[in-house]
Amino acid sequence: MESLTGLPMDLLLYLQSSFAPVVGVESLSGVKVDGSVTRLTLADNSSVIVKSSSNSREGNFYTLHADTVRATGVGVTKMYWSGLDEVGTQWMVFEFVPHPFPKGRWLADPAQIRTLFYLHSATWKHRRIRLDEEAYRPEWNDDLTTRASEWFLDKDAYGHVLSGLQVIQRQAQFLFEPQCCLSGDPNPTNWRVGKAGEVVLIDWERFCHGHPAIDLAIALPGLGSGDFVMEERVAAIYRSYWQQNLGYIPPELDTLARSIRLAKLWSAVEFLANARLGQQLFPTETITYLVRELPDFITMKGELAL
Repeated sequence: MESLTGLPMDLLLYLQSSFAPVVGVESLSGVKVDGSVTRLTLADNSSVIVKSSSNSREGNFYTLHADTVRATGVGVTKMYWSGLDEVGTQWMVFEFVPHPFPKGRWLADPAQIRTLFYLHSATWKHRRIRLDEEAYRPEWNDDLTTRASEWFLDKDAYGHVLSGLQVIQRQAQFLFEPQCCLSGDPNPTNWRVGKAGEVVLIDWERFCHGHPAIDLAIALPGLGSGDFVMEERVAAIYRSYWQQNLGYIPPELDTLARSIRLAKLWSAVEFLANARLGQQLFPTETITYLVRELPDFITMKGELAL
């Protein structure tokens, strides 16, 4: 069993006074650029999640916005406790949702897409939740494009990727207009299934404003489908929820499948650009996959590979 060494005293006292004794400690995998995620197994066979972060984004979400988001119909985990240690690191204790989202449901799952629709439609346009200054703000700037392109060491490949991404970067700027609130990171591993079968979203550090395509793209594994079939399916399901529940489809969703592809490419660029700053913090297999596959989604003219 791993040790509880390193946890702040206030957190240890809270755990001791609120839960059964800790009998198991497991560090959870994933990208942890500025923090950690640990599952604590308790003597009564229950578990809690302990997270640390150098920023206050997720703590702010739970303190300021979680109840509002839950009221839209989105499954959000409970935060039991939060506090700062002596160096300003934020520590949080969350409920443990027992079941991972099955891989068989990773592609265009209706319950998943419906959850994102609830969040987006309830916060559309003037109904957006006001965010604080520390909130995550997605963007695609020249620095991201340049750093992501540096993974392509071959001179010809570098030039192809860089020139293509520069054009796509300009095409994608509408994604960052504040249409609604976004999860910001609904990737397949950030979904869980509760005891009653309900889907639950975890990891709200990137709660932000933007175009719905950002969430829909990140919810798809990999870079999406080369033939656009998956993007079209997701777009059709998502747009149907707007029509069925609200009686209209916003014009911003007219070319949603293409928007999802643009957002997927932005997500890949952001990942690769951030990995250039700390490769050891990012999964090697994901970097390898993106470097191998990304050029096929770009043409020499910088158009999307349709």
